[in-house]
Parts: sequence; C-alpha cells; structure tokens
Amino acid sequence: MGDLSENQSSLSLRDGVADPTALETFLAINPSIEFIRFQWVDFSSVLFARVATKKFARSLATKHEPITTPAPVLTALTVNGEFQFEDYDIGDAEVWPDWSSLKVCHYHPSHAQVMCFVYEGGEKDGKGFRRCPRSRLQEITNTAKKEHDIDLLVGIEIEFCIFDDSKGTPEHLPIAPNAWSAASLNNKYTPIIEEIVHSITKAGIDVRQFHSEGGPGIFEISLEPLAPLQAEDSLIYCEESIKNIARQHGLRATLFPKPFEKLSGIGLHHHLSISQKDKEDAFLAGLLESWKSLAAFFMPNYDSNARIYPGEWITWSEQNKSATIRKVRPGHWELRSIDGTANPYLTMTGILTAGLLGISKDKKLMQKDHKKIAILGFDDKEVEEFGIKDKMPTSLKEALGNLKANEELKEALGPEIIDRYLKIKGKEEEIFGKLILSERRALSMVVF
Repeated sequence: MGDLSENQSSLSLRDGVADPTALETFLAINPSIEFIRFQWVDFSSVLFARVATKKFARSLATKHEPITTPAPVLTALTVNGEFQFEDYDIGDAEVWPDWSSLKVCHYHPSHAQVMCFVYEGGEKDGKGFRRCPRSRLQEITNTAKKEHDIDLLVGIEIEFCIFDDSKGTPEHLPIAPNAWSAASLNNKYTPIIEEIVHSITKAGIDVRQFHSEGGPGIFEISLEPLAPLQAEDSLIYCEESIKNIARQHGLRATLFPKPFEKLSGIGLHHHLSISQKDKEDAFLAGLLESWKSLAAFFMPNYDSNARIYPGEWITWSEQNKSATIRKVRPGHWELRSIDGTANPYLTMTGILTAGLLGISKDKKLMQKDHKKIAILGFDDKEVEEFGIKDKMPTSLKEALGNLKANEELKEALGPEIIDRYLKIKGKEEEIFGKLILSERRALSMVVF
C-alpha cells in the first residue's frame, strides 16, 4: 500500500495550511474573536493548545509560519503529565494550523480553535510529519481515494457523563435510570445538554439527536457523518463544548469509559462507511484480522477494559449491537469498541490502514455472521462454525503486546508511529499499574 514520501508529505501539508485569506475571511465574519487556540492531540490522547492573539495569528498566516514549541510535543508525556526523558528531542517542533478547520468556540465566544499538523523537524529517524496522527489520517484518506477510488465517511456517537464533584468526590444526581425515556429528560441536565447542542450546531457541526443512556447523567449526542479528518476535528470541538459548558454550570463532564463502578460504561462508537461496496468483505477482513492489535489505539487507557467483557470474542454481525463490529448496511459498519480516551486521529488512521490492507491484499472474509447475542458467549463448536479467531485483549499490556506482534500493521503504519507509541503507552501502563483504581480514575477524569 503506497503512501506519501517524507518530502511530498511535508511540502503538501506546509503549502496547504497557510492560506491567509481563510483566516481573514473567518475573522471578518466573526469580528468578536480575540484569540485563536492552536490545538493538537498527542500520543497519550491529551489535547494541547497554544492561545495566540488575533494579531499574532494574522501575522503567522500572512508570513506562512507555524507556532514553534520545544520538541517533542507528540510523544513525551504520559496521561498523568510525567515527562519521559528518553523521548526528549533537541530543537523545536512546528505546529502548523489548518485554517480550514477554524471554528468559533461558542462555549467561550471570544476564542476560536484551529486544529494543527505537527512537524517534528529533520527528516531522519522517521520525523517530519510522520508521527503526526492528524497528518497521517489525511494521508491514509488520500490513499483510499487514490489507490482504491474509495470515499470514506465517519459518523460519531459521543457518550459522556455529567456529574457533581463540588464535594470533592464525583457524585451523580438521582434521575430516572431508563435509557432514552422521556422521564430521564425531566431533570436539571436537559437544559445543559440543549446548550451543548446549540454550541455544536452554531459551529457548523450537524447533530442528529441526543438522548439519555443507561445510567444517571449519561447522555449521547449523535453527529452527522463527515470525511474522516473533519469528523475527528468535530469530535474535538464537541468534547470541549461538553466539558466547558458542564463546568460553567458548576458540574463536570467526562468521556472516561467507566466513571462509576455501578453504572454502565461510556463508549465512543464510530460509524464508518466506504463508497465501494464490492470491497466491503476484504475491508472487513482486514479489520477483524488486526482488531485485537488496534485495541491499543482505541482502548488505550489502563481502565478501558472496564466497560467491556474482558476477553470477549471479536465478531461481526448484521444489525446486531452485541457484536464487536455491527454491519449496518453494505459498506457501513458501527465500530463499538472505541472509547473516549483514544486519540481519534491515530485510532482512525489505524482502522483505515487495516481495512485498506484487507483490500490491497485481497483478504477473504472467513468469519460468518453469527446472528447471536454475543454477550451470551460462544462454545467451541460455534467458534469453529463461525470462523471466529481472536479475543479482545484483557488489559492495556496485552493490547500493546498484540500491536507489537502485528508486523503487517507495523510496516504499513511505520515504526516511527508504532515504536514510539509502544514506548510511551508502555511507560504509562507501568505508572498506572502502581496506582489504585480511585487514583487512576481521578487522574484520567481530569484529562478525559
């Protein structure tokens, strides 16, 4: 599967993000903007921001210059903020704004946000843009079109929990526990959810619906599908809207997969569709073959496994929400394993890479549609009958081991991504393994 060379990637991204007219047009339409948040997401799934004044942002756009920051900004910090000196690089990283991603932060209306590509300087040891998840997602999307004539759409269902931490410990407010029920809307949360949805739609992001989920304070907002890069950019904006607006009401919001032990888990389901329906079986075969390895990307927190059944079989099934991957219609799947601690750009890059490997290598879909409630389990006869091969990892450590062992995926994504990711997440696994659950949860819920 081809990709862009280092020089091609660097040239196209640098030339493509600095159109000063895009910023000027945006500011003319939104004259109240005073600050621009330059944002990127690192390997630990932490959102970073540099806040530029309007004057400085205009200067950068006109001069075709990035914001610079000491390297590395993608691969040196664990979720708890601990710096890993073995990942230290000398020099600066360049944070290049993609002005096409500009959005007004309607939860903080004097601010706008712009998502960025990160250039790590130099072209040896796999640097440049090669470790930037956002640029790699754009690259694999371009590869899908160029090599396979495939257009991609991603729709996201954002689950989150709103809770009260004013007493120092997280508490959920007593409301009707019934998911989707009208009674679950008769509470103080509903006006907050409406405010969040207004913030999202005013930013130009289309919302389909919202509803309560399977526990007090747990809600879901469903977005209209977009091209992969725009979908994940929109997710970042939505997450910030959710968290900021909840805080403005004296509450907290989190996408952490298991904020309360006795409540249901929180996911971040992605709907993925490909335009070439005749290639769906090969694409799905590629996903299934690498799914246990991809878990290192889409369930990257020490406690990600708390929301699923550890070691459950990896399956697909048509219109069956108990399966790992639900086929909705030809060429359209719901990917149900992803949670809110994942770097969305890295996750979707890995998923698309695995699916396109299935197509380029003409992989055969050997697993059958089981049409069974998966949580009831499968006996040995059924596993053989349906062609089920793999189980979900039971821990982050196991997921990282699966990723390390997947030579095909490593070659396709490149060691510059895989080796550094394994190192930073392996260190995080060691750190979190020494903490008790309440300590891990407190750390993660600050970030996610």
